[in-house]
Formats: sequence, structure tokens, C-alpha cells
Amino acid sequence: MKKGLIAFVAIAGAVAVAAIYATQREPERTDGQEDRSTQERQLPISGAATAQVLERDNKIPLGSYKALGPKAYVIDRPNDFRSPGDALAHVKQLIERSKSGDAAATYEIHLTIEQCRTFTSDRLDTLIESAASVGSEGWFLERSERILKECGTLISDQSIYDADWLSKAAGMGSQEAMRAYSLSPEKIIGSLDDAINEPEKLAQWKQTASSYAHELAAQGNADVIGDLAREYTYGGFVPADPVAALAYTRVLNRIDPRFATTSDIANHENKLSSQDRENARVLSNKLFTDCCTLQ
Repeated sequence: MKKGLIAFVAIAGAVAVAAIYATQREPERTDGQEDRSTQERQLPISGAATAQVLERDNKIPLGSYKALGPKAYVIDRPNDFRSPGDALAHVKQLIERSKSGDAAATYEIHLTIEQCRTFTSDRLDTLIESAASVGSEGWFLERSERILKECGTLISDQSIYDADWLSKAAGMGSQEAMRAYSLSPEKIIGSLDDAINEPEKLAQWKQTASSYAHELAAQGNADVIGDLAREYTYGGFVPADPVAALAYTRVLNRIDPRFATTSDIANHENKLSSQDRENARVLSNKLFTDCCTLQ
């Protein structure tokens, strides 16, 4: 896991909404219930049961659970999270669902607002350049114009637009929001100056982010297991811990060798004593048992 790639992945949660619009075209729509039934037939029994519970409790979007084994999984949201139309009207119907305890709807409010922020910020120039580099500039400019028009009324409603929907969705149990919260300190704390001036706020974010990440990792969320491997490698919402970094990297490798290679493991091991390598092996076995095996 080269550091440059890791740094990119670490901020991906904060800019994922923007990246979607630079690289993806609108997918074909299919019936949600049919998608879910098809998915459940393909999942292990334990995975299907977990997906059903998470969907029933509105902790993940329908059809987004992708099994990687008996318990390990990732959440894979469809690229286009809302249909074309007025953004404020879309958000208002989501607010009604949010009031009833729908965490996934609450996170979608955050995504909609982030989409509008992206297309009304200087980040748009970077996205246009990215689209041009893959030959999609015309399509992207057309879509940008549409989204800008759709976002006008939402931006003018400051009571909705400026609210912290990310923290709310995470607190309600949205798995996507919990992960995004842990990867997005700037959305919770603000700028570096804000973090320096408000150390209590920074400490609270670290504690909450760590709690969310460890909770999701223990449930088998492979993306978050990868987040923890990186956080323990470089330090972030948890202090750097080379033993824990190696342990989580080993777990990733056991889930899928493409997520963490034997070279990644060796790079961690080369920095440790024989005793620390053994401690990491023991910890890794425990973590893997907890997250990824049926007991």
C-alpha cells in the first residue's frame, strides 16, 4: 500500500460524490425489489440475513450489500443516488423519512447537499478537467448545467443546507455515514486552524470516529478494516500503532489478497521485532475471528 495511494483513499470519502459525476454515466434503472431478491440468492445465508437486517433497519441502501465471505462485506451504493429533478423537493421528502428514523435517507440528504456544494464550488473546474481528460467534457458540462439549476432552491434554504446531516446520519446508524464521518474531519471540525483552536472538538471527533470504525470493522465491513489498517499505519483518529497496522493488513489479506498483498504484509513486518510480529499475528487471528468467521 504505497503512501500516495493511501493518501488518496483517505480523502476519498470526502470527495466521492464529486468523483461520481466526473467518471460515471447514469445507469439503467431496475426494479429495486427484483435487485434485492437476485442479490439474496447470490449471498451466503449469513450474508443475506445481515443484508436483510441492515436494509430493514434503513442502515444501508437497498441492494448495496456485497458479500465477500460468510461475514465480510462491502457497501456498494449505485453511482447515481437520485433522479434528476429539484434538489430541495428531493431533500424534503427525505426529511420526512429521516424524521421516522431512516438513517439511509438522512445520509442521502447529506449526499444531495454535498453534490450541490461540489457543483457550486471551485472544485468544479478540477472535475471538468478530469472529464475532459477521458473525453467526457461535453456530457459533463451538460450535466453540470442541469445540476446547478436543480440546486438553486436547496442552496437558498439555509436551515437545511447548512445543517450537519452527516453527523446526524452517522448517529442514526447509517453505515456509509459512519465511515464518511471517520474519513471527513474537515466536515466535522472545520479547518486546521479550527482544530488547533478547539482541541476538545478534535478529541471528540477522534473518539467518535474510532468508535464508528471499530464497530463497523468488527461487523465485517472490509472497507473500514482497510481504513483502520491505514489509520494505524500513519495515525489519524487513532494513534499510529505498527502492531495493529500489521494485524489489520493481515485481516485484509485473508478477506481478499487483492486488498492487501503479501508484499504489504512484509513491508509492515520489516519494521517490527519478532515479538511484535507474533503479537500482530495473534491479534490478527482474533480480529479475523470476530469480523469474518461464523461462530
